[in-house]
Amino acid sequence: MKKKIGLCLILILSFSLAEVFSNQSSGFLSTAFNAIQIKDYEAALENYTKATQKNPDYAPAHYGRGLANYYLENYQEALIDFEKTIEIDRNYFEAHYGIGICRTKLGQFDDAIQSFTLSTKLSSDYPEAIYGRGNANYYNKNYHAALTDYNKVIQLNPDYGLAYYGRAISNQALKFYDLALEDFDKYMELRGDKDGLSTEVKRLIQDIEEYNN
Repeated sequence: MKKKIGLCLILILSFSLAEVFSNQSSGFLSTAFNAIQIKDYEAALENYTKATQKNPDYAPAHYGRGLANYYLENYQEALIDFEKTIEIDRNYFEAHYGIGICRTKLGQFDDAIQSFTLSTKLSSDYPEAIYGRGNANYYNKNYHAALTDYNKVIQLNPDYGLAYYGRAISNQALKFYDLALEDFDKYMELRGDKDGLSTEVKRLIQDIEEYNN
C-alpha cells in the first residue's frame, strides 16, 4: 500500500440542546441559544458566561458555555466547562461526552475513552458517545476495540454513515480488506461527500485495490 491511512475521523459534537435551553428564565440563555443557532459562538460564549455568573449552580449554562468554547476550538476551556457541569450534575451524560471529545482533540485518548464509557453507562442508547469512543480507540491504535464500538453504533443506528467509515479504516488497519471495501461502499452510499471525505475514501479504496493487485 503506497500511502498510510489518513486520520480523517470526524469528531461529531452532537449535543442535545433541549436540556440546555429548557429553562429560558434567563435572558442570557435565550440570547446564547439564538447565537448558537446562527453560529455566533463569541456572542454565545459571552452570554453563557453571564448566565453562569447569575446562577453558578445551573449545570446547563456551564454545559452551553462548553459547547460554545468547543466550537471556538477552545478545547481546554471547553473541558473545564464540561467538568464543571458534571461537578454540579454527575449524571449529565452529554457533558461526559463533551469531556471525551475535548480529550480526544487534546490527544488524551485513554482519558477520552474513560469519559465516553461513563457517558454510555449513563445513556446506553447514545450512539455518539460510542462512536466517539471508537474514534479514541482508533487513534490509540486499539483497532479491535474500535471495531467493537463501530459495530455497536451500527446496531443502534444502521444509517450512521461515519461509523461505517470508522469501521472501514479500522478493518483496513487490520488488513481485513474485503470488509473495509464493503464499509467504504456503504459509507459512500449513505453520506456521499456530506462530510468532505469522498476524495479520501476513493484514495483508500484505490490503495486497497493496488495492494491486492
